[in-house]
Formats: sequence, C-alpha cells, structure tokens
Amino acid sequence: MRIGINASFLRKPDTGIGQVTRGFVNEILKSRSHEDEYFLYLEKDVDLKLPKNFHKRHFLPRWWKRDDLARKILWEKFLLPKKAKEDKCDLFISLYQCPTFLPKDMKHKMVVHDMIPKIFPEYLDNWRKKIYTRLSWQAAKDADQIITVSEWSKKDVHKFLAIPLEKITVAYISIGDEFFEKADYKKDLEVIEKYGIYGRYIFYIGGFDFRKNVSGLLREYADMIDRYDIKDVNLILGGEDRSQYNRLFTDVKAEIEKLGLQKRVQSIGFVKQEDMPAVYRHAELFVLPTLYEGFGLMALEAMACGAPMAVSKTSSLPEVGGNAAVYFNPYDEEEMARVMNKALHNMKLRAIMSEKGKERAKKFSWKKFTEIILK
Repeated sequence: MRIGINASFLRKPDTGIGQVTRGFVNEILKSRSHEDEYFLYLEKDVDLKLPKNFHKRHFLPRWWKRDDLARKILWEKFLLPKKAKEDKCDLFISLYQCPTFLPKDMKHKMVVHDMIPKIFPEYLDNWRKKIYTRLSWQAAKDADQIITVSEWSKKDVHKFLAIPLEKITVAYISIGDEFFEKADYKKDLEVIEKYGIYGRYIFYIGGFDFRKNVSGLLREYADMIDRYDIKDVNLILGGEDRSQYNRLFTDVKAEIEKLGLQKRVQSIGFVKQEDMPAVYRHAELFVLPTLYEGFGLMALEAMACGAPMAVSKTSSLPEVGGNAAVYFNPYDEEEMARVMNKALHNMKLRAIMSEKGKERAKKFSWKKFTEIILK
C-alpha cells in the first residue's frame, strides 16, 4: 500500500500538532518501516533518516511563500492533493483538520483534534480564519474516516458536524519519550536555575489565550494568598505572551500588576521541550484551569513526570487524568482555590497523585495511536 501523510507540522515541533506528527512518524519508522510505502508531504524540508520505502516531498506555492493562512489553503487544498495523486497514494492521512479534499479512489483519514471554533466562535476573528475553518469542516465531512483524540471530541464532532458516530474513531495521543525518562537531579536543578525558579511553586503551562483561563487562575491564586495564607508557594507561568498581537490573549503582565502579584507570580516565557520535564518534576502542583481541551497534552506530560495535578473537570481532561488528579469547576474560582489549597497542604495526597499519574501516563502510547489510524 502507498500511504501519504501530511507531515507539514514537523517544521513546528513545539506545537501540539507538531508533537503529534513527530510521534506518529517516529512510531511508523520504529515499528512499521518494513511495511508499505510512505510519502511525507512537507512545507519545509526536515532532517530525517528514512529507509528506502519512505519518500519526502517538500514544496510551496510558487507565488506565495509567506507562512500564513493563505499559504495553508493553497498548500493543503490544491497542491497537496495534486502531489498525492501523482504519487498514486492508496491511503492519505491528515494529522489535523484541514481543507484537504482527495479523489474518491484515495481513502482519506483525518484527525480532528477539537471543535474549538464551534464552541468559541471568538477565535474566528477575521475572514481568513473563517474561510479556512469552513473549508476544513467541509473536508472533514468528505473524509472517509475521522479520528478524534478523546471521547469528548468524538461527541463534539458528531454534534457540530453531524458526522455519523460509526465514522468516528477515538485514538488517544501520547507524548515524547523525554517525559518518561528517569530524572537526573543535577541536570534538573541546572534547568530550574536557568529559568530563575527558586523555592516551592505551582506550575502552569499551556498558552495564554482566553480559553486557557489564566486570568481566572491569577485571581484564584490571589484569593488563595489572602484566604489560606499561602506564604511560601509561588506561581510559575510558562509560555509566550502574545497579547500585543492578538486580543484573544490575556495580557499576563497587566493582570499580575492589577492583582499586586509581582513578587509572587513569575512568567518564565517559552520553555524548551527538553527542559519541560524538569520544571514539571519539581513543581508542588501542576494546575490546568482551561475551559475546554480536545485532549490536554500538558496534563499527560505532567502525569508522566510525576507532577501532582489540579485540573478542570470540563471537556476531555477527566478522560486523561482519571483518578490521578483532583478536579475543579473552572468557572467557580472559589472551588478552584479550595481544591488547590487542599492539594498543597496534603503531602500524602500529592504523593499518591504523583505515583498514580506516572502509571496512568503509560497507558497512552504512540504505538496504540498509530495502530488505530493504520488499521
């Protein structure tokens, strides 16, 4: 069989879809490289050692090189199907929702991670996003099979796109091997010091757009300080502040100043993938106050590293965390503060969550994800 894969996001390894693409391709190389013939379609060449039955195809629109939505539409809707047809693919796999329509004699499986634009239409704040998203939903309906990353997303895809449930399959994603590696205490401390982190801390990472509810987390943390007299545990925020470019992102610095938390909250900016396990491992508590997640990669990363977790009980997060986390209603900041305070003051509870999390994380694997897609 000749199998085509949209591997475009290999050029963006630190994004969620980039991690999924990397995990899927690496698993095929590890366990299925002797089977079939594979074609990796790319917008930018990547350094990969490939066996003879793997082929890279990297190309861009001739007159539009800028990496934006216009290029994505040209590449995914027009150029990609043309190249896949030239390579005579029998099966094509889109690893994210995109406007790719394929010939009827080429089976198409598309991974749809979430329904965020349907649930939060605020994200479609310009005509380019609206066009791209509309085309992507049309392509999803046209695909032969939809793969979703959680039972919650499966329900949402069925609800919002009216795709029959029998056409939708759940395949849980996983994370990089670095999150399962044994800790090296000396190296961990070097990483912690590199980011200027000292003392006990609560850790959050996962973006600052409004869906992530970082404003609620900051208000809740300020409330915890006053109500529960939290003196020795600071809050560390990881991630890039894009509020100056996009109104959908929280101005974290302004929120911290408004709440008078300058001495208690530290923004450490972008955290390299290889450094994240150390920051997770040394946290007293990882918190994820998000309003909606199609899966919640950060929760899985935290569990694999043994970080005790307090997370939202909305959308897919209980599927991921199971009995290895404590949960709160992200719309109820008083409850959020109460749950987090309970975890911070119960060392035994944190130790139990840490061990349960490490065991639960092992249930998520790229092998299972790949087997379901290629079944």
